[in-house]
Amino acid sequence: MQEETRHTYRAFLVRFWQEGEEVWRGMVEDPHSGQRHAFADVEQLLDFLRQQVRPAESARGEEW
Repeated sequence: MQEETRHTYRAFLVRFWQEGEEVWRGMVEDPHSGQRHAFADVEQLLDFLRQQVRPAESARGEEW
């Protein structure tokens, strides 16, 4: 019987930097794959992280 694969651990390197007086940018890096994602603002970065750890029920449209 094949065991279901579940992601019970996620690690990310998160970077923030400020451009100008009010604009914050961000980047998320997966240290396992080296894949990077850049974001124009903090909210986009946080939305990305929420999607990465969202329970399966939420992925089908339910809020958590």
